Amino acid sequence: MKQPPISSLAVISDRNACALLDREGTISWYCPGAFDHDAVFSSLIDQDKGGYWQINFSDGIFLNRAFEQRSSILYTYLQVNSQQVKFIDFMPMNSSFKGICRKISRSPVAFSGELSLRSDYGLQATDALQTQAEVIHFPSKNLWLHSSHPITLENDVIHYHVTAGESSWAALTDCEQLTEPDIDEALQLTREAWINIEAHINYEGPFEREVQNSLRALQQMVYEPTGGIIAAPTTGLPEVIGGRRNYDYRFVWMRDAALITSSLVGLQTDGKVERSFMSFVSGAMRKNGQSHVSCFYGIDQTVRKNFKYLSLAGYQDSRPLMTGNTAADQFQLDAEASILLACGAIYAKTDERPEWEIVESIADYICRNWERKDNGIWEEEQVQHYTSSKALAARALEVMAPYQNNQETAERWRYNAGLIRKFINENCLTSYGALAVHAGSEDVDIACALLAPFGFAKADDKYLKATIDAIEERYSDGNLYRRHLQEFDSSQEGVFLAASCWMAHHYVLAGNLDKANAILSAVQNCANDLGYFSEEYDTENKIMLGNFPQTFVHSSFICAVNALENAVR
Repeated sequence: MKQPPISSLAVISDRNACALLDREGTISWYCPGAFDHDAVFSSLIDQDKGGYWQINFSDGIFLNRAFEQRSSILYTYLQVNSQQVKFIDFMPMNSSFKGICRKISRSPVAFSGELSLRSDYGLQATDALQTQAEVIHFPSKNLWLHSSHPITLENDVIHYHVTAGESSWAALTDCEQLTEPDIDEALQLTREAWINIEAHINYEGPFEREVQNSLRALQQMVYEPTGGIIAAPTTGLPEVIGGRRNYDYRFVWMRDAALITSSLVGLQTDGKVERSFMSFVSGAMRKNGQSHVSCFYGIDQTVRKNFKYLSLAGYQDSRPLMTGNTAADQFQLDAEASILLACGAIYAKTDERPEWEIVESIADYICRNWERKDNGIWEEEQVQHYTSSKALAARALEVMAPYQNNQETAERWRYNAGLIRKFINENCLTSYGALAVHAGSEDVDIACALLAPFGFAKADDKYLKATIDAIEERYSDGNLYRRHLQEFDSSQEGVFLAASCWMAHHYVLAGNLDKANAILSAVQNCANDLGYFSEEYDTENKIMLGNFPQTFVHSSFICAVNALENAVR
């Protein structure tokens, strides 16, 4: 099973789990039940061991594909013998069953479906029992494959054949009995569910279609039971092809979730996004008895510290692969700060103070801990006094102080913010007057492009201007940008798309709308045909890099575009 280019992938989701499929309709990634469960289709990260579900046309040619409005119902069109064949792929919502449903219109030629379902990311064969001519049961996974046409089981590979001139359907679900009317009813219920989800957020303005695509990506990555937004639904997609930087992103990172929320609060929302974020943070802290947040949580709000390596080939031989993440015990000051900044945006918009006790505890934690070195925004193992972490912490305390009724506490927060600013001025400036990556460094990092959008400094501040000039000189690739890493040569990886959006946002605030437009257009050129972004992009080889789709990028793009829209308006 050939691994697809990351750019060829689409996502269908039921906001509990999702599946990834390419332009030819091959599903190469699926974790049934929840985003972070083990994958039963995983040829995306091991083309020999991983499971898959493909449709075999002898001479089908991809024409195009599109989602139905802002839903997660995907239509793919192939040309077969000069005729058009339509696929409909979706994951049922508000239905009596869950899973993956596939419908294919009449084909002028015969074709076949082929499916190999393998547990534990492809490391184990899955038991399969044929219960009817058109039904296969996978007892250990509590899944059933249903088909409109007879199924054959050969070892662990399943086939079904459709004769010329016939339409067909197939579904991999948690339901023992299933008919085509059930599929059609589920499709309508799913359509209605996505219409309701779409209504939570709206946007009109520059890059309107592109923002709508990004909103879909974000809404697909919500774990409905808790409201958590995962960073990405995949593990092991490499930041460097053939390299070791291959991580599991199927968690709710507090920094990412906070910055995503900050970006969405600026749009037309009905309040559900804001409430979901606050509910996830407070629920996670209470569930784990914490006075401060972990840098990331499982989608069920639990603290996740376990990880294991997978003996798999990896995407294009990029190893090692793992489930879980080794950053669980890191101290990331900017994550705490980002939560307060998101809450500040929510409070300013709603004139209410939900979960105030949680906000107070986080602010107090920052006051007690800002003098510590942390792991920074890029989760480096090397702890330092990272400038961006300190700056966001100072700004977070300043933003929250006006909402504090206890004036003594408010003054303590402001006092600590002042101490942090003093520390930055005395320790975190380079010899040429820029904001350093960390205290004592002579280099800069693109994370400081966030400082003007969050109000730490004005865009024309002399230190920030010197920082932006240095970023342009050292880390730009046309109108796209790389980050600075302490422990890895970032010139070996692709441009970092979220941070490129931060630069666009900075230029909006600096009044250079032409530059901001140029950056956002360059970022959009890194999206695929459905508007999805990966974490990074290799501009030389024109390929996507990193886990996909990356919600951090989509939210950063939305935030920058919204700033541009406000400036134009």
